[in-house]
Amino acid sequence: MKVLHVINNLSSGGAEKLLKDFVIIASNDYDIKFDILILTDKNNVFDKELLDKGIKIYKSQYKNIYDPRNIVFIKKLIEKNNYDIVHSHLFPSFYWVAIASLFTKGKVKYVFTEHSTHNRRRERLYLRYLEKYIYSKFDKIVSVSNMTQVKLLDWLKFNKKLLDKFVVIDNGIDIKKYREAVPYNKSEINSMFDEDSRLICMVGRFTEEKDQLTVIRAVSRLPKNVHLILVGEGPLKEQYVDYVQKLLLRDRVHFLGFREDVHRILKTVDIVALSSNWEGSPLAAIEGMAAGKPVTASNVPGLSEVVQGAGILFEKGDYIDLSEKIKKLLEDKKLYSEIQEKCSKRAEKFDINHMIKRYVDIYFELVK
Repeated sequence: MKVLHVINNLSSGGAEKLLKDFVIIASNDYDIKFDILILTDKNNVFDKELLDKGIKIYKSQYKNIYDPRNIVFIKKLIEKNNYDIVHSHLFPSFYWVAIASLFTKGKVKYVFTEHSTHNRRRERLYLRYLEKYIYSKFDKIVSVSNMTQVKLLDWLKFNKKLLDKFVVIDNGIDIKKYREAVPYNKSEINSMFDEDSRLICMVGRFTEEKDQLTVIRAVSRLPKNVHLILVGEGPLKEQYVDYVQKLLLRDRVHFLGFREDVHRILKTVDIVALSSNWEGSPLAAIEGMAAGKPVTASNVPGLSEVVQGAGILFEKGDYIDLSEKIKKLLEDKKLYSEIQEKCSKRAEKFDINHMIKRYVDIYFELVK
């Protein structure tokens, strides 16, 4: 079987990291040849690892994810390589794939993964009709959490006859990698840290979706030995760096950029926090749990599904509530241990091997 994954790029986002892990593991465990098409070569961080594993990466000649000529490029690539499955991710890639499917010869099956509970397109009701058409071109639509599917179906208002197209497959991670990670000495992350330093970590791209600002504000209310580690890149990063300087928090908020050793960083910190405005199925929360850390997260769809009953939830944007909950976790050793144990147990549900098997089952079901 030959499968082509289509995605905007291979930047440091959760969907991109999930795709990288998925393809590497699945290509080893199943008799499937995976290729990847990216629409721009900007900000790619996962391409080297994929290439080292023998995964072919195609790059659109147009290098702009919004260029409609990508439709022709996708069509030609599909026909040239005679793929059985074309699996797309994220906007606008899945638009171009859906339109290309109208003109592509052969018995190709199309899969789309919905990675988030919300996007700005859903704030424009007139786009619903266009989106219903686009989504209808896929043979299977996978949502990364129950709430992601609920929100999607509420938006599309599909005919009930088409509901068999939809399925939920929870995101997964390499549990063993995080569980068995070797922690750093805190001073190895930053020379100003010592064993009295308490480290809060948030992993995620600097976008409106993630809202690192709330965690920054929360840490500003905590004792001076509490530091915030922010891992990731993104368009809002410089804005947040400036904000940290204005709050005189440069010595307590640390921007580490993109890191390939997230598993070791999470194993080293004391608490993992996520203050997202919306999510699909948050890998960063699952990774924190797998590393055996208490996770505190905003009570928003997608994120609350993963954390509720294991970690600690706070109301979206409420940095005062978040700071109080972090403070209590750091001061109450019994509570810390209880949440730590619950989070570690919850992570077992999200083993990437379970996720991959379900996707592979869908591939073979579609082409039989």
